[in-house]
Amino acid sequence: MNKKLQKILEDIYKMDSADIQSIVDAVKLRRNQLHLQDAQSFRVGDTVFFRGRRNTLCEAKVEKIKIKYVLVRTLDGTRWNVPGSHLSTEAVNA
Repeated sequence: MNKKLQKILEDIYKMDSADIQSIVDAVKLRRNQLHLQDAQSFRVGDTVFFRGRRNTLCEAKVEKIKIKYVLVRTLDGTRWNVPGSHLSTEAVNA
């Protein structure tokens, strides 16, 4: 753990309930921003890869970009609603 993160954790332990709630709200907002950014990094027609049920590698084409999710269609015609952070353009890193 780096020193910056360690300092943040030490400060959190000193906070009261209201301060912690402010931190939680900020983390939720940042997480939503990152999900939006991940989903918006793809374009309709892109070939993407993700891990499906039982951790199987799936190849799919992007059909629709939603706010935080990407609607994709696999080679067998199955449609999946996948978080952008779970998609990759390379099969090795999926």
